[in-house]
Amino acid sequence: MPVKATHATLLAGRDAVYDPRAQQGSVPVEFHFDDGSTLDGALILTSAELERLYAQTSRLLDAHERALGGIS
Repeated sequence: MPVKATHATLLAGRDAVYDPRAQQGSVPVEFHFDDGSTLDGALILTSAELERLYAQTSRLLDAHERALGGIS
């Protein structure tokens, strides 16, 4: 039976990069598999996907702040 990916995390010590010619961003990630193995990779995002991810992560940060009691 093939190994399945369970999730991906940000790759420590590496930074996201934007390529203006390709109009894409690249976020280094580590894929985790159900057998415990990992594999380095990249999440490639178009400009529209970058904007969508920014909106989503902003909402997550706002929810985090509210949960900590920082913002009402």
